[in-house]
Amino acid sequence: MIRTKVDLLWFKRCCAFHLQLFPDRETVSKLCALQDRIERECNGPLLRVPATSLHMTVVTLVDATAQFSMSNEEIWKLNGERWKETVERLVKQTPPIDLSFQEVQASEAAIFVKAPEPPELQRLRSAISDAVWFEDWRPKPPRIAHVTLFRFSAEEQLPALPGDAGLLPIEGYVKALQLVKEKTYPSVEIDVLGQPSCLGAST
Repeated sequence: MIRTKVDLLWFKRCCAFHLQLFPDRETVSKLCALQDRIERECNGPLLRVPATSLHMTVVTLVDATAQFSMSNEEIWKLNGERWKETVERLVKQTPPIDLSFQEVQASEAAIFVKAPEPPELQRLRSAISDAVWFEDWRPKPPRIAHVTLFRFSAEEQLPALPGDAGLLPIEGYVKALQLVKEKTYPSVEIDVLGQPSCLGAST
């Protein structure tokens, strides 16, 4: 049984920069149905990610809790245009990505729905991590494709999660991503800085 960890950033102002997938309306509806089921049957200290904030992070370029020699805003002013061009070029070189969210899992920090990481996503994450850095830091992308459904409001033993009741798998086809500035966590308030398309084009 997992002991939950309180999310101290929940709905707080922040400054972070991410490359993310925001699912289409149909996928969001299916993810919300999964949230509904978990909420009904899991008596844990759940913080539900709002429907409009459901997303999959491809890479975090500047983390909300990063400790650098300057502010995150200043880091972006210094590097943002170059990083944006790099990310958009690498996304353009990536073919559309098939995702199949097949399993609900829990960690001490979150309940999330997980998909196998396709090779195209793995290569994109690796290429961005090799191309973006600041001081001694490079992005460390997630090793899984996942959408967070809940965070936690208290430290408690998390009861067993309910079955998916036929709600999984949830299929997704990624044709475009969003480069965003996150202003309220968890991606509740964002500025969209770019919307590169996955074209598979060689440039």
